[in-house]
Amino acid sequence: ARHTVYPPIGLMHLAAVLREKYNVIIKDYSGKEIDEKEIKKDIEKTDPFIIGIRVLTGPPIPRALKISKIAKDLGKVVIWGGPHPTILPEQTLENPCIDSVVIGEGEHTFQQLLRYYEGKKAKLDGIGIKKDKKIKIMPASKEYVDLNKLPLPAWDLVENVNMYFPDKRHNLLPISTTRGCAFKCGFCHNSNKNVKEYLGCYRIADPNRAIGEYKFVQNIVKNDIDILDVGEDLHLVSLDYAKRFSKAVKESNFGLKWYTAARYQTLNKEIIEIIADAKCIRVLLGIESGSERIQKMNNKIVELNRAIQIARELKKKKIFITNAYIFGHPTESVDELNQTLKYIKKIPADENLIQLYRPMPGTPYFQICVEREKVKVPQRLEGWAGFGVLGHDVNVSEIPSKILFSAYYKTNAIQ
Repeated sequence: ARHTVYPPIGLMHLAAVLREKYNVIIKDYSGKEIDEKEIKKDIEKTDPFIIGIRVLTGPPIPRALKISKIAKDLGKVVIWGGPHPTILPEQTLENPCIDSVVIGEGEHTFQQLLRYYEGKKAKLDGIGIKKDKKIKIMPASKEYVDLNKLPLPAWDLVENVNMYFPDKRHNLLPISTTRGCAFKCGFCHNSNKNVKEYLGCYRIADPNRAIGEYKFVQNIVKNDIDILDVGEDLHLVSLDYAKRFSKAVKESNFGLKWYTAARYQTLNKEIIEIIADAKCIRVLLGIESGSERIQKMNNKIVELNRAIQIARELKKKKIFITNAYIFGHPTESVDELNQTLKYIKKIPADENLIQLYRPMPGTPYFQICVEREKVKVPQRLEGWAGFGVLGHDVNVSEIPSKILFSAYYKTNAIQ
């Protein structure tokens, strides 16, 4: 995105596999405006056969389209992957600047797509393709990625990798340890039909892979990294995994601290003691709403009284708590918003991450919004620029906008 510098982790995973057979270059334009002259110069300088772009729903879409148009004008094949083309592959392909899309995971399917464009025999599962102006969406691949068999992400292929670690000490290393999510919350892209079908089941890598990635990255950057960010959608999924990950961190003898993400229902006192002893210093936990009805609609039940007890245990161990909430769920009432506001005051937290609900296509929440005529479904790819978690502030609830936005800004301001 334009305002945030963040490493292209998905592209680095893909590049690590592709470079075994192809010359791969990664360009990261995060944290900066898209300069069309710079893009054109970069493409002409490297002269790639194919350009692949990972795209989220929302503001990244017009940025990706600028790059795609320049690439097509230069005669390149353009392939999109990532959450948005996975959810809406056919509409994505209707844009004349996009030749094909990878739906779900790309490590296997992208290689087959490259073979196709080389004129070789290829098994085109898990992709959408456009040929002679006709769009064809292929079925999901039956070959899902084994995270433990993947090479480490290609951090060394990113230009100026040091920009992600700007401080002399205490830099944070974001690490991807999972695919998908074990849960299917109503607002989240993981509940989308294509995501479930094409991405496959929830998987988590061996904890030692995270330590190996840390060693790899630390060896190629100049500043010190001493914190691992292994949050993602869901990291601490069970007691057994918490034990194994904590053991790996401790036995590495690097003195690493780490951030994680969990659910209140997956934590207990034993897990908290184990991760605290292994220098876990921060945890992200989604509560989303203090309303029982909203929780059921969202398919995310949080036992509110138990969550308070778990939060107290985390505080005892001095683990920084970030509780996440959504204001403005579809059909949410003023009374239900007030239930959430009261609960925020009850449960211990060091930080409350509060977001307005911003519609994500292809999810149960989005369908509710459509049925209640709270959103107008875009008929073209460009129309999705204001949607998704990075999109525009909207109100699809039954709460008057003045009350909703006032609560959102006021609650964020008093933290």
